Amino acid sequence: MELKLLRAFLTVAELRHFGHAADVLCVSQPALSKQIATLETSLGARLFERGRHGAELTVFGEAFLADAAGLIRDADDIFARAREASSGARGYLRVGLGLSTLTEAPQLIARFRRLYPNVGVTLNDLSSAEQSRRLLAGKLDVGFVRLPAEAGLAAFPVLDEALALAVPQHARWKRIPSNLKELNEPGFIALARGRGPGLAAQIDHWCGEHNFVPNVIQQVDDIQSVLAGVAAGVGAAFLPSRAQYLLRDARVLPLRDAAAKWRVGLAWQAARDDAVVTRFVEFVREGMKKAS
Repeated sequence: MELKLLRAFLTVAELRHFGHAADVLCVSQPALSKQIATLETSLGARLFERGRHGAELTVFGEAFLADAAGLIRDADDIFARAREASSGARGYLRVGLGLSTLTEAPQLIARFRRLYPNVGVTLNDLSSAEQSRRLLAGKLDVGFVRLPAEAGLAAFPVLDEALALAVPQHARWKRIPSNLKELNEPGFIALARGRGPGLAAQIDHWCGEHNFVPNVIQQVDDIQSVLAGVAAGVGAAFLPSRAQYLLRDARVLPLRDAAAKWRVGLAWQAARDDAVVTRFVEFVREGMKKAS
């Protein structure tokens, strides 16, 4: 059953006049009469009785009116949702984020959701390496990863990050000591390399540039345990500087040299056609322009 025929029926039923309905629908009266006749044939019953003063619904037409209106409402809703989906205003977005973006990314998502409430979002706390694997496998839609992004991923910079040294609150250092070996007195808590390979590589790079070998006294499988260990006074830890917002009862000493720095960007699968991803990428990119 064509929606055009149902709309024609509803217009005639509302105006009770074929001529007036034809004007509203921008068709000729004979064309409208043909549409109604086609609909009546498909239904097997007459919908209108024509009289001198217009057109009145038959008993069957009255009974069919509510169903026809319901079908049109449902069709309009379906088309509206489809238009939203095709424009990226409706759908789902799987977002990866790491320690450096645990504060920034949720704020971005919250602003995006206020603009596009029909987009459902899930957040996944993952290393950059794991995010990249999932992005390339189609199991993640966008991710905030360490740059440069892997081949097959498009990306642009979002923020600059640097290593920092987190030490227990009672530690004597107010700044990085000139003799780095002093830092081995309490020892270091380290995130297992497999859980954060990018962070581990950055720490290795910085330590190599400064001829320093940290004395790792404890390895843990999640960053929360690293933070808790430092706060409890177990040892020191190298962390992304933005982790200080998640760290209590500890002191954060920034590392300011080039060997400590890297960039974090938004990445997505370059060859994938996804309207929601495109809209989110544009949203973040516009936000970066306004902030600069």
